Amino acid sequence: MEYYSARLLVLCLVDDGKPIDDCTCDYPFIIFQAKNEEAAFKKAIEIGKKQETTYKNEQGNDVRWVLAEVEQIWSLGKNIDGIEVGSIMDQWEPDAPITYTHKFNPSEKFPIFSSNEIE
Repeated sequence: MEYYSARLLVLCLVDDGKPIDDCTCDYPFIIFQAKNEEAAFKKAIEIGKKQETTYKNEQGNDVRWVLAEVEQIWSLGKNIDGIEVGSIMDQWEPDAPITYTHKFNPSEKFPIFSSNEIE
């Protein structure tokens, strides 16, 4: 089986009685195995549907996180060691101004490690 990565679009919809013209969204990147593209699409939907949830917010409104779309699927092959599975371009603002020649030391700050095991 091949490895695949998918970028999902998950929307946060709030029932406050008003039409929704914009909302918070999440773009999770997931990695999984499938035998072909059709199976990969089905599995991406299955995994995305597991992220759906509903609850009441502090104002008592119903909130619904819903899988809206599987935006893209990449075939990663059989060896995924070191493969980029997603990227989001954004603006970064340093705590203090830096120069073009600023030396970064990425090993100074230990990253946050998370686990989201899917059963």
